[in-house]
Amino acid sequence: MMNELKLSKRLETVANYIPEGAVFADIGSDHAYLPCYSVLQGKASGAIAGEITDGPYESADSQVRKCGLSDVISVRKGDGLSVLRKEDEVDCITIAGMGGTLISKILEEGSGKLSKVTRLILQPNIHAISIRQWLVENGWELIAEHRAYRMGGLQE
Repeated sequence: MMNELKLSKRLETVANYIPEGAVFADIGSDHAYLPCYSVLQGKASGAIAGEITDGPYESADSQVRKCGLSDVISVRKGDGLSVLRKEDEVDCITIAGMGGTLISKILEEGSGKLSKVTRLILQPNIHAISIRQWLVENGWELIAEHRAYRMGGLQE
C-alpha cells in the first residue's frame, strides 16, 4: 500500500532525485503522496501539487490537509505548468507516470515558466525518446537515468 509515508518503488526513485531543501512542483500529482512524503521526510522545504481533473485534485487537497501540510504544500488545479505562478520559488519539477509525448508537451507548453527551474525529474511510462529529444532541443542536460526492468518490460 502506498501513502505519504511509504511510496511505490517508482515514486521513491523519483523522490531520491529531488534536491535537498528544494521547493518543487509535482505535475499530475494524483494523491499528492510525493509532495507529502518529500516534505515529511525533510527532503523538500515546500511543494506545489498540480492536477488537471477534479477527482485527483480533491484527493491531493484532502491528503495535504490530512497531513497538516497546507502551509508548505499548495494544491492547485490547472493544465500542466499553468499551475505555477510568477512568485513561486520552484527550483525543481517532477512529472511522473505519464507518456513521454505528454510530458514533452507539458514542458513545451510551459517552457516560459522554466527559467528558475534547475532540475526536471521526469518519469515516463512510455516513449522516453520524446523527452530526450525535447531536453536536447531546449538546452537541458540529462545528468542521470534510472531504468527498472522486470520480466522483460519496464517496471511500474
